[in-house]
Amino acid sequence: MCVHVHLATTELPGGVLTWVDRTAAHTRVYADAALACDGRLTAAGWAAIDGALAEVGGERLATAGPCPLRLAS
Repeated sequence: MCVHVHLATTELPGGVLTWVDRTAAHTRVYADAALACDGRLTAAGWAAIDGALAEVGGERLATAGPCPLRLAS
């Protein structure tokens, strides 16, 4: 399963740092911009996203597969 990380430009619902949206084709993670520096995730950002993925039974960022839609194009 592929994982797409989007840095939020506004506060996430409930003031959470991460929000996971799983579909059949993708897992999208919306992350608070404070978890990144210059557009790249910090170590704390990676840990927060991996923790959020684990809570929903997802893969870790390091082991996520390539996007099937990107491979098809």
